Amino acid sequence: MMNLTEKEFLEELRHDFILEAEEYLQTIAAGLLDLERGDPPPRVMEEVFRAAHSLKGAAQAVRMPAISGLCQVLESVFSAMKKGVLHPSPEGFDILQRSVDTLAAMVAAGGEDDGRGAEAGKALEIILTDEAPSGSVFPPVFSRRKETAGAGTTETVEKKMEPLPASFSASEDHGREGQERSAGRSASRETVRIGTDKLDGLLLRAEEMISLNQVLDVRLGEMRDLRHLLSEWLGEWRRTENVLKKTGEYKQLPSRAAEFFTAGRDRLREAWERAAAMERSLADNGRTSGGLVADLLDEARSVLMLPFSSLLQGFPKIVRDLARGLLKDVEFSAEGGDVEVDKRILEGLKDPLVHLVRNALDHGIERTEERRAAGKPEKGRVSLAVSSVERGRVEIVLSDDGKGIDSERLRESAVASGFLKAEEAGALSGEEALMLIFQSGLSTSPVITDISGRGLGMAIVREGVEKLGGKISLSSLPGKGTRFTISLPVTLATFRGVLVREWGHQFVIPTACVRRAARVLRSDIRTVENRETVSLDGTPHALVRLGTVLGLAEPSGGAEKDILPVVAAGTGETCVAFAVDGVVNEQEVLLKPLGGILKRVRNVGGVTVLGSGKVVPVLHCGDLVKSALKGTVRSLSAPGEAGEAPPAILVAEDSITSRALLKNILTAAGYAVHTAADGQEAWETLSRGEISLVVSDVEMPGMNGFELTSKIRSEERLSDLPVILVTSLESAEDRERGVVAGADAYIVKSGFDQGALLDVIRRLL
Repeated sequence: MMNLTEKEFLEELRHDFILEAEEYLQTIAAGLLDLERGDPPPRVMEEVFRAAHSLKGAAQAVRMPAISGLCQVLESVFSAMKKGVLHPSPEGFDILQRSVDTLAAMVAAGGEDDGRGAEAGKALEIILTDEAPSGSVFPPVFSRRKETAGAGTTETVEKKMEPLPASFSASEDHGREGQERSAGRSASRETVRIGTDKLDGLLLRAEEMISLNQVLDVRLGEMRDLRHLLSEWLGEWRRTENVLKKTGEYKQLPSRAAEFFTAGRDRLREAWERAAAMERSLADNGRTSGGLVADLLDEARSVLMLPFSSLLQGFPKIVRDLARGLLKDVEFSAEGGDVEVDKRILEGLKDPLVHLVRNALDHGIERTEERRAAGKPEKGRVSLAVSSVERGRVEIVLSDDGKGIDSERLRESAVASGFLKAEEAGALSGEEALMLIFQSGLSTSPVITDISGRGLGMAIVREGVEKLGGKISLSSLPGKGTRFTISLPVTLATFRGVLVREWGHQFVIPTACVRRAARVLRSDIRTVENRETVSLDGTPHALVRLGTVLGLAEPSGGAEKDILPVVAAGTGETCVAFAVDGVVNEQEVLLKPLGGILKRVRNVGGVTVLGSGKVVPVLHCGDLVKSALKGTVRSLSAPGEAGEAPPAILVAEDSITSRALLKNILTAAGYAVHTAADGQEAWETLSRGEISLVVSDVEMPGMNGFELTSKIRSEERLSDLPVILVTSLESAEDRERGVVAGADAYIVKSGFDQGALLDVIRRLL
């Protein structure tokens, strides 16, 4: 039995083992790809063999016998390959790659074997036997070369294998998580292993120092204002003194008053000089602090900056496995792997890139016979290039030489799904039609497979890219191929943002999605298809009020201005002009998450703290544009009658946090929200005014949610009022009580989804 200290030591060793194992597995997987392509340098076989041997020893050291056992068999296969007596066919490489996938899955599971490891070991052991199993129908996967005793000739014996067990079937996802992580150890560089959580904390603290510079800027501005005030006061003092002297009134002043007048002028001049000196000192300190913080940030970011190669190295295997499964011959190439970006960008970019590659292979690249008939090279090509295009941004280009995207089929799909009318689809340009591919639910695939066809993937790709502060575009030529271009910031947490004022609030719009800031005349606003538009640089833009989109309460009594400040912002090809009260400035912004309970709030991507200490929301451009184009906004061209009042929803919840969350969600969705801290207060609110729907917790002091619902149903005036219970009580009995009480919907907090709540509300209203 191990004591506690030994167990803790073993756990620490296993944690280090996981990181080491991922590097060994990546070496093996990459080496197998090189070996399969043919004629690799001799060192490749040696690296693969040594990686399997080292992984076996490391697994034995941390007491993971299942992993070490599979490595033992794999090492034996590599030894035979190294000696030149075993030569894998493509099917043989399939088995070896699946074995690596299985090892990765076992490493991720802490050394546990769910049966796949044993099956993989059996498959590899069959390869090493001298005789093929009887009745085998599996195609030859290895050929073993052995010398015939005394004959001096070489005999080739084709080995055949039985079909692999179902649990060891082709699966591109087995262990993929481990194999696509960064690898590549360098013996020439000394390194120290540090947990990424510690590095994340270090970078966050360094980034938060940006706020110190912003505070210094604010204080510098305040000191500058104070100096101007003292200067004006000193000038007025001197002018008054000169007038008194010219008129002779100065001599008539009592001596004490004259002395006070002169001393006051001198003190005022001294205060002005001190203020000027402090202003210069603050400016110098600001420049010094700014330089130090910038250097510290660069150093801290460099610690968490990873080369793109750490992400790209997993793609050759992804392409190889997918191409084999789709019966296609595809060559993958990548360049720009030395470009470094924030590791958080790489983590967020992985899924969108994987989906684009899967789409390229499934939809883009044709099968060999199709390419041959079209006069193309039989082997398809998919390439991924990364480059630094400007300071602080990188560009990723994924291209293929497949059949391209059929814009006509996209138009037909948009009409069939009800997304567009036939005349609207026909009016789209070729580029606009291609952008339909990013709409959720649209797909040109005739069937749904486990790879694609549901019409959701490309929408998720764009959302993922926009979440990282980037944008995606595409171009495609029929029969020639498709090209996706993604532009992203180098780092995630800090960026440039435009600070705007709107209806007594301040907001930050990321500069990356701002196309133009301008001032327009109210008389220049036009109405096109029941939507107000304004022309910027000769291009019409939909015009909406930012406060209306965000669901803010419009201040009363404000005079309509003839000139409107607008900020044109958008994603992709879509751009909307947002009217605001004023554009303050552009500045460096440190993005802070909203926290767990407010992880996803429509139109808001996070918050930032200004130098004044004020917390300001950072708007999410993608959500903002969608809300603007879907919503109904008040007319900006001239004052008019108020539109129809939004439905009023009553939220009854005793938890302050939950009440604030629900109110925020519903307000952002355009509803008028009233709140109550318990059932009794909710009932009193219902008796005072018109409420369209009630959202209530169950467990509340005084009158609980069940009792409130029953009371609503017993009142004739309110008997048809929709009631939704949102509660942590999830047992069947509690749900039944909600039904008996008369609730129209019962939503459990543990599985709470604001989209589901809003869908239920829309159905009930």
